[in-house]
Amino acid sequence: MKIDAHTTQEQLLKLSEQVLRRDLLQSTPLNIRFFLRYLILFLLFPGMVFGYKVGMGITLAFCAALVGILFWGSEAASALAIYSWLSCGFLVQLFVTIGVVRKAWRERELRRCYRPATPGLHHAQRNPQKYPLRWRKSNTEGFLAAHLILQAPQRGIYAVLVTLKNYQGAQLITQGRQGTSLVHAGGGKGSDFNALVLYRLEPGLHELIWAIPGGQHPEAEVSVLNH
Repeated sequence: MKIDAHTTQEQLLKLSEQVLRRDLLQSTPLNIRFFLRYLILFLLFPGMVFGYKVGMGITLAFCAALVGILFWGSEAASALAIYSWLSCGFLVQLFVTIGVVRKAWRERELRRCYRPATPGLHHAQRNPQKYPLRWRKSNTEGFLAAHLILQAPQRGIYAVLVTLKNYQGAQLITQGRQGTSLVHAGGGKGSDFNALVLYRLEPGLHELIWAIPGGQHPEAEVSVLNH
């Protein structure tokens, strides 16, 4: 979808909902690559739900108990122990899956909300076009951050394009989840890195912040695509 000054709010709302639905589905069992790792991990090592060290301790204790049962020659008891272990793994996997889906659902609802204006901000840009950004040390160690004070004249969805020139990295973090939908972020070899973000904003001034891992200071600029 091409976004420009003539793109309507209805079109942006539809695009935002598509992005939020995409992100939600990536946190469900329909994302086979994502959930297959957890299926194998928790099915075979259910104790890992308590962390690596505790999980390894529980696994070693079970293995020692299973060896002891086999040593005494009780095959029925060993089979029961294995079935019980796998059953625990299944229950843990179910618990983790429900937790992940619930968290993703709450995340989507938060990103659907319109972000309230922040009082006390100054030097706002109303309709920036290729506005240069400056990188500074972020509050998160090892990251650089750049920000823009944007004036939203009315309640609506604003399509913001962040461009990083000659950026060799692959990560751009949009800080602040409320009202934020990351449509796309990336770049090809020898081309600029572009991130398209949709912001749901209430009227007023808003501070938009983006962060990248430290080590590079790429030239960056930001534009609001719609009016």
